[in-house]
Amino acid sequence: MRPILRLVLGASFVVAPVHAAGAQRWYRGNTHVHTRESDGNRPPEEVARWYRDHGYHFLVVTDHERITDPAPLNAQLGKPGAFLVIAGQEITQQVADASHPQGIRQAHVVSIAPARVVLPLGEKGIAQGTTVAAMYASHLAAVRAAGGLAQVNHPNFRWSVRLEDMAALPDSTPFELWNAQPRINNLGGDDGHGRTSLSTEALWDSLLTRGRLLWAVGSDDAHNFAALDDAETTRPGGAWIMVRADTLTPAAIVGAMRAGRFYATTGVLLADVAADARAVEVTVAAPTNPRDDRRYRTRFVGRGGRTLAVVAGTRARYAIRGDEGYVRAVVVDSDGRTAWTQPLRVR
Repeated sequence: MRPILRLVLGASFVVAPVHAAGAQRWYRGNTHVHTRESDGNRPPEEVARWYRDHGYHFLVVTDHERITDPAPLNAQLGKPGAFLVIAGQEITQQVADASHPQGIRQAHVVSIAPARVVLPLGEKGIAQGTTVAAMYASHLAAVRAAGGLAQVNHPNFRWSVRLEDMAALPDSTPFELWNAQPRINNLGGDDGHGRTSLSTEALWDSLLTRGRLLWAVGSDDAHNFAALDDAETTRPGGAWIMVRADTLTPAAIVGAMRAGRFYATTGVLLADVAADARAVEVTVAAPTNPRDDRRYRTRFVGRGGRTLAVVAGTRARYAIRGDEGYVRAVVVDSDGRTAWTQPLRVR
């Protein structure tokens, strides 16, 4: 299968493939969830069991300000190549800001597979005299020093994060494009008094247009595993990522995420994502239910969030011209479920 070629300043070089022949396969996983060890309502083993029983291959448990030990969970529920619990935590950083209606901005970061806890800064986790951007820089460095991968969480939660707050994030930083919980405000909005927030997808396109190559994550941020029929609760299963990796280990999953070998989804599954200097191509996975008659539309997106092409059907290909800035694909089915591929930089 073709490797991705990034085209930068007229030069091309090979980076890790999104899809390669051989042992690599797709692994379904969630990188943001809470248990009773922090503010979830079920113990870790019950939470992990839910994901195992619902077809997930890996789960990163991200309780606030603590690492929930994955060893007993893997001993009880894990299976090589089938299900894995990975260590993690959520750093619940807040930043005092008198210009914000609530006086505080949220700057939460998930740490994936760290060796130690990273604590938020400031009294009660509220940093004074600083910015969200500075807190991101501090925590990304601390997570990296702890051996983990940092993921920026829910930018529009409580309308906290602005474009300039994310403008200095390093390339290959994952961020939550789609957090499936209510009141996360993924679609952005205007408060009627002149305060407007971009959707997370428009925010992503603005950052990509500025040259920041960030990776999009889907997660469910679940806290509630009791009232699963209540759409207003923080229930599981609304969004996840599919990671293309050689094997199901923490190192392989984290390595694939760093390289952008994954896509975010709320339900659309892809059999293949391929890109090179000539084209970007996506193929929807064949349905497992013979009664499944969903239809698919793929939109290819470039600089400024501009639509480059729209293709109907289960296979879509976009031929690269060379002036797009970047190319990414959004696949939507007739029920509204969506998959987002990672961007290919084109210059």
